[in-house]
Amino acid sequence: MKNDWNEDEDLLTAGAICPMPGCGAVNLTYCYEDENQRSAIELCEFTCSRCGVDFIAAEHDLLFHSVPRQWFLAGSYSA
Repeated sequence: MKNDWNEDEDLLTAGAICPMPGCGAVNLTYCYEDENQRSAIELCEFTCSRCGVDFIAAEHDLLFHSVPRQWFLAGSYSA
């Protein structure tokens, strides 16, 4: 496991179900936020841990995805 995980501010996590018939394994992947786009994750590449098939899942097919760290670190102001 990486010791410097706090340094990867743009690293996001996503999960999806393998599309192969009869498999259905839940898979995780890590991807970087695209700085040129506002959407955190649009397409994620996965390799199934059970059957080994490579597949791509669109954002609407994901079971979950994390959000960029800066969303939680937004400044707050009081009047």
